[in-house]
Amino acid sequence: MDKLRRLVLNHVLFQNDWMSSRLKKFHNKTILIKISELSMYFKVNKQGLLELISQVKDPDASISMPIKSFVNQIINNENKDITIKGDIDLAKEASEILKKVKWDIEEDLSKIIGDVAANRLGIMGGKFLNESKKVTLSIAETFKEYWEEEKPLIAKKTRVHQFLAEIDNISEDVERIEAKINNIALKI
Repeated sequence: MDKLRRLVLNHVLFQNDWMSSRLKKFHNKTILIKISELSMYFKVNKQGLLELISQVKDPDASISMPIKSFVNQIINNENKDITIKGDIDLAKEASEILKKVKWDIEEDLSKIIGDVAANRLGIMGGKFLNESKKVTLSIAETFKEYWEEEKPLIAKKTRVHQFLAEIDNISEDVERIEAKINNIALKI
């Protein structure tokens, strides 16, 4: 399975040969990309392309993130809770490149079923993915609304802010009462 994953990922990376001009200066450097428990090690080959490799002891750079951050990066283009270690320039360049890597599925399918059929499948697949994303976001929003309104498992932002303001008011009241008590104690 690991060999198949390596073949497929390297195939996709080699399809994106535009990255070579950006990575040639990092020739022979290694990078670890860790998403929760999934670790992938890459090496910049002499052509300047990323290549999936076996685990290395001390990668030159590493990028780590929880799965939630990875999903947010894909869906909302948000870069939160990402830890970078080692060669920052390499990590930044690899991260930017991996965000832009695209698998040219149509090219691969055209070798099997022909150009026209591959193009039609590509168009249908793109529409399917677009609609799937919309439906997933809609379902997530529906659950969020349900948990906020119908079965309050999570609090609305406004309610949290209101609660915190009330806590601040109580804290200020307690400080005022404490000051009055200290004043009275001094007079006695």
